Amino acid sequence: MNSKQIDLIPLNDFPIVKVGDIISVLILTTLQKNDIQLAKGDIVAVTHSIVSVSEDKLYRIDEIEVSDRAKRIAEKTEHSKEHVEVSLREASEVLKEIPVLITRTKQGLITDFAGVDASNAPPGSLVALPDDPDKSAMRISDSLSKQAGFRVPVIITDTQGRPWRKGAVNLAIGVAGMSPFTRNVGKEDIFGNELKGSLVCLADQLASAAELVMGQADEGVPVVIIRGVEIDMINGSAFEIIRSDSENLFG
Repeated sequence: MNSKQIDLIPLNDFPIVKVGDIISVLILTTLQKNDIQLAKGDIVAVTHSIVSVSEDKLYRIDEIEVSDRAKRIAEKTEHSKEHVEVSLREASEVLKEIPVLITRTKQGLITDFAGVDASNAPPGSLVALPDDPDKSAMRISDSLSKQAGFRVPVIITDTQGRPWRKGAVNLAIGVAGMSPFTRNVGKEDIFGNELKGSLVCLADQLASAAELVMGQADEGVPVVIIRGVEIDMINGSAFEIIRSDSENLFG
């Protein structure tokens, strides 16, 4: 799957992103500022918050009209009524209201509060997920690839919880320029046994690895270059990772 060494290269001193900024341009200028050149095989991991800000997926808190439903849920979840209201707007389906608001987002993700967050959002606002993270990843990948002269895969990440396990991890919510999976079916293990059903979500693994450099607080590293990983360059999407209802293991 990968070479003997994997490098996680942070893009330090990344500028504060504003609405309308072009993420690929900011990445290229910050690469130059850090004296880093993209190499063939590099993967660019981008935290969704800067993508969302650039695409104006922001809600100004003082402009949010709160519904009675949001007020009721907010009282039970101890979250702000504005946060709950935006989460309801960004959800296609509410799966559970208390003790945590669990939703299916319009992008198909099942997560708490529809991925809406106040952290890393401009003051006085809430940031939601990009409308189409795969499309956003493709736009960034196409631009970086044109400048580099070779395909540069991009993963857009978000920190989410997991069923039955404590603690949040970074996951891939947008993928472009690579398959999100590594398929080991047909390969042999160290004892010569043929693997029958080994499908590895490489995109999620790389997103989690990138978070070790990105952090979740004031580190100011929204973009990480991942170097040294062998990937399938067949263009895929993060949407492929989501299980359909027919594959629901908990239903």
